[in-house]
Amino acid sequence: MGCKNLIEVFLKKPPQTFVQIGSCVEYGFLKSPQKENYKSDTKLLKSTYGKAKLLSSKYVVNIFNKKNFPSVVLRLYLAYGPKQDLNRFLPVVIKSCLKNEKFPCSNGNQLRDFTHVNDVVDAIIRSLLIKEARGKIINIGCAKPKKIKNIINDIKKISKGGYPQFGEVKLRKDEILKLYPDTRRAKQILKWKPKISFQIGLKKTINSYKKILAK
Repeated sequence: MGCKNLIEVFLKKPPQTFVQIGSCVEYGFLKSPQKENYKSDTKLLKSTYGKAKLLSSKYVVNIFNKKNFPSVVLRLYLAYGPKQDLNRFLPVVIKSCLKNEKFPCSNGNQLRDFTHVNDVVDAIIRSLLIKEARGKIINIGCAKPKKIKNIINDIKKISKGGYPQFGEVKLRKDEILKLYPDTRRAKQILKWKPKISFQIGLKKTINSYKKILAK
């Protein structure tokens, strides 16, 4: 409703572009690499968050088709970086490792795709400026999935501490094991691709939390 209400306000005086920040969870259990032309359905989504995001995306595309409202949907794949809330996956692991603590986690066999916040911002700016993006849903990710267990071990190595307790957290019944995008549309339309490798981005993120925890 928030997305719909905003667009109804802007219909009176359309902006240059309205960017709806979507989410990879809109695809649900659809096979990775996930493509924008996949037909997802709210009935297949377990979370209220995912349903709200998908309904918003559908509304944005529909209002473009009906009224030529200048809008685009960017479906993000696990944005991360400095100053992210401490209740998210990477910050939780980083904090525990920096404090050299034991912490519970799953078996870590899930595949996930992470995108540095600077690359996300670059994609948003491009989507605002490129007219060909209007009316489109565009995946924003690195398309280089990483195994969660390997990421945790990398953080442990860089932080020089931490004791992950693999297997203590059971996977949810609705857990998606492989989650990563097809990003050809982003390359073709936005001329966008991520510039920050995960290893460099991860090190910068860990260093940022070192400063936060030192205060």
